[in-house]
Amino acid sequence: DYFLLCIQIDQKDLNYYAYNKYYYRAYNDLGLIYITVYKDVEKAKDYIKEAAFAEYPFGQNNYGLINEFYLNDLEKAEYMYKRSSEHHFALAEFNLARIKERNGKVEESIEYYLRASEDEDLPLMFRNMVSFDNRLEYSKAFIICYTNLKLAKYYLEKSNIEDAKKYFNRSIS
Repeated sequence: DYFLLCIQIDQKDLNYYAYNKYYYRAYNDLGLIYITVYKDVEKAKDYIKEAAFAEYPFGQNNYGLINEFYLNDLEKAEYMYKRSSEHHFALAEFNLARIKERNGKVEESIEYYLRASEDEDLPLMFRNMVSFDNRLEYSKAFIICYTNLKLAKYYLEKSNIEDAKKYFNRSIS
């Protein structure tokens, strides 16, 4: 209900000095509710698309996920992950790595896994403001742990023990 109220406060309705900084986050979160609770892909897509096209990195990544897993549009999914990755959103970089790896482009996937690992601690930024979300942070911790283990394995297979140790240690820290 509060997310719906939040998106009713349209940006153009506010005076010059006011700004509804939760507007696009509310669209994204509504989309997540519709996909996970109500299993309504169409409504989820519409809400998340609004956030994604406003350059909200979390929304861009989520719109990529909807395109990949629900709409089977891998080209659009990869495009949205790339847009989100431009904002140093670690989960989007992981998703790009996963797609590259699945397509047999291992070296290219490693570059994205490295970027995801490096961007792990960067806050979610949107329009020069930090946005904190506990659920996102828990998801990111799990995914980046997995990413660092993949990197440790990769470097171990390359007999690069120092980098293997580095990423293994990052996975448990």
